[in-house]
Amino acid sequence: MRQLRFLSCLFTVLICSVLSGCSGDGTVTVRVVSTSDIHGRIFQEDCLTGQDREGSMAKLSTFLNGQRKEFRNVIYLDAGDMLQGSVDVFQDVTAQYDRPSLAAEAFNILGCYATVLGNHDFSVGVPSYDRFFRTIKCPVLGANVYYETPGDFLPPYRMYETKGVKIAILGMSTPLSNIQQPKDRRELDVADVVETAKYWMPILKEKKEADVVIGLFHSGYDGGRNEDGVTENAVRRILNEVPGFNLILYGHDHRARCLKTVDCNGDSVLLLNTGPFMTNAGVATISVTRGDKLEVKVDGELVNITDQEPDRKFMKRLSGWFDDVKEYSDSVVGVLAQPLEANSVLWDRSTQMDFIHSIQMRFDGADVSLASLGSERLYFPAGDITIRDMFELYSSDNFMVSVMMKGSEILKVLENSASQFYNTVSDGNGGLLKSRRRQLSNLVTAAGIRYEIDVTKPDGKRVSIISMSDGTPFDPDRMYRTTINAHQYFGTSLPRLIGLTPAEFRSRLNSSSPADIRFYMITAIALSHETDQKYVVNRMTDWSLVPRDIVSDCLAKDTVNFNNTEARTSFNRTN
Repeated sequence: MRQLRFLSCLFTVLICSVLSGCSGDGTVTVRVVSTSDIHGRIFQEDCLTGQDREGSMAKLSTFLNGQRKEFRNVIYLDAGDMLQGSVDVFQDVTAQYDRPSLAAEAFNILGCYATVLGNHDFSVGVPSYDRFFRTIKCPVLGANVYYETPGDFLPPYRMYETKGVKIAILGMSTPLSNIQQPKDRRELDVADVVETAKYWMPILKEKKEADVVIGLFHSGYDGGRNEDGVTENAVRRILNEVPGFNLILYGHDHRARCLKTVDCNGDSVLLLNTGPFMTNAGVATISVTRGDKLEVKVDGELVNITDQEPDRKFMKRLSGWFDDVKEYSDSVVGVLAQPLEANSVLWDRSTQMDFIHSIQMRFDGADVSLASLGSERLYFPAGDITIRDMFELYSSDNFMVSVMMKGSEILKVLENSASQFYNTVSDGNGGLLKSRRRQLSNLVTAAGIRYEIDVTKPDGKRVSIISMSDGTPFDPDRMYRTTINAHQYFGTSLPRLIGLTPAEFRSRLNSSSPADIRFYMITAIALSHETDQKYVVNRMTDWSLVPRDIVSDCLAKDTVNFNNTEARTSFNRTN
């Protein structure tokens, strides 16, 4: 009897050791599950399309449940970009102000241990990320995001301890984020990731006595260093300059990666980037053995979770939110008085483009708007338009930015756009339009000015700006308050085109919108609907291709077929 009782106790001790992550040789093991760039894929069904998603937080919940059944010491960490990118979170941040954050509730259900803010999480604006902070139970880390001193806005790190083993998780965001600055607070700063890591590593190793250091970064592997030395994607630089990390979990560049490499001291580091949209989960196993010398071993892999069944309990707990998103997606925003079309955008008025310009010209007292199409769908009929349609009409979560631009710089932008789409022609025998491989979303048009594009002239000398829209003179040397979108502002091609460095261009900033362009579009149509009015898109663009006789003949014979023949041959009738 005593022998049986002894064996039973021994068996219990062994089971408890395995579940607690401590093996018989004194090795402590911790499993780390990671995600990044979820972009709001919370529910299994995409309410815009009615189809199942490849990846979702509902599937991740099932995967995490399996990991926790297999092993007790499981830490779930997320590397940012959650609050933009799907109708799930768009509806939550724009239409649900009186309840907790959906994204935070999803993280709470999953037992997230720590997360960081991505650039898209900043972009949703202060009220939305403040609401996220108030709801989420785990810390949102931000060692390089602060007012005046590190830690005065977000905690820099979180410590995890088990069986005497201390694991430090250091969180950071990419410095090239658009931070919607709070008007009633001090201005936030986002410091360089590498310099911040150099500052905190000695503190974590010496003061906090961390045995293992995990980097949790919304910053890609490499590239994007600007003239000020600030790096957008800093993981490679960290490997080259900051020793001490055992595991780096990162995102932002949307490039899935599992790589065992070494830092500048030759010590092993595991890199995990799950890629976007919840198709993968990162799984790392950290084993720590104490002896004459501390031994840390980290192994890992990317696990495709698309074949996981969605967790019914997860969905049930968020069923009210899902029903709201479903109803919202199906809802009618308002009634269009005329079609929104872009069939003739290369040679005539486009109501789609005019709609975008009408929104941008209202922002921050704009003199000029520079805009591109936001959709691959070229026609939306008159009549009811739904939220689902609005996501097709403007597909990206793109906010507005007001900058000061010289008249001559605006001219350069329009010249560059014209050179991408039109050949130089001398008669009406066709060949006006360049290859269809040029996406129409690259076409830039302007509102607030009157201009012509002379297709008989060579690249760089085609555009003539006649005047401002109200007839006042246009001055190439004057600075104009110009509305563009965030992709244009944060990219490098526009500053390079007009002869500025990105830093010089950003010094021209006036303001950025607290919500994305789609939100303002929805609001404009909805306000008309509330007063039983159909929404009318007024003409905002005032430009033409000249000479008209040559253009008309070319379009009638052109075989490139960017759009339908009827739209091309209607050039004479509409002009």
